[in-house]
Amino acid sequence: MKIAVTDCGNPKKQPLYLGWLQQYQPEAELVTVGHSGSVTSLEGFDGLVLTGGEDVDPLLSKAEPVEKVEAIDRKRDDLEFALLASSQQLRLPVLGICRGLQVANVFFGGTLIADLPTAGYEAHTALRGAPELRHRIAVNEGTLLQTCTGVPIGDVNSYHHQAVREPAPVLEVSAYSDDMVAEAMEWKQNDGRPFLLLVQWHPERMTDRENPFAARIAEAFFTAVRTNDVTA
Repeated sequence: MKIAVTDCGNPKKQPLYLGWLQQYQPEAELVTVGHSGSVTSLEGFDGLVLTGGEDVDPLLSKAEPVEKVEAIDRKRDDLEFALLASSQQLRLPVLGICRGLQVANVFFGGTLIADLPTAGYEAHTALRGAPELRHRIAVNEGTLLQTCTGVPIGDVNSYHHQAVREPAPVLEVSAYSDDMVAEAMEWKQNDGRPFLLLVQWHPERMTDRENPFAARIAEAFFTAVRTNDVTA
């Protein structure tokens, strides 16, 4: 089992993603891919994990006001667009985390909020050095996320200043925070599409490993990889 994990751009944080994934599938080969490498296609891979990191280029995300967009890496955007296109062509399972949700929404035709505090949403980004910020989310009934977690509500961490404004036409929001910020997305209609689960929180940073919004997210992704027709 070979999984592509995008480079989050922070050498201290990348091991958190790899360690979190490895504990649920110890035998998986986890390959960090970034725009400085040679991987632009997912041929030979069995799944894709999109990690957190910089804001998406506002030329792509349509985020306004532009001056509220923070550091971007257009080469990373372009690579992750190419990887998402390859994942769909090869019908590979995809798990997106934080920026991973945002870049996937933009890839499929959605837009982003440039800055949550500017837009009136205050409780989503912890101050630098402050304790972990958590809030409640509610899961929509009948969604893949509900099937994966088995619970209707829960607490997740929050480290983002951008979020979904308009969902992509092929995607639907499957969980919201109390102030109605999109916290998870998936296919609007599965129609035989490969596994796709996008979450706004960071399960790899959650210390309560039994939390269904951490453990069961990883378990569902690896179950999809193992049972995927491509890898059977």
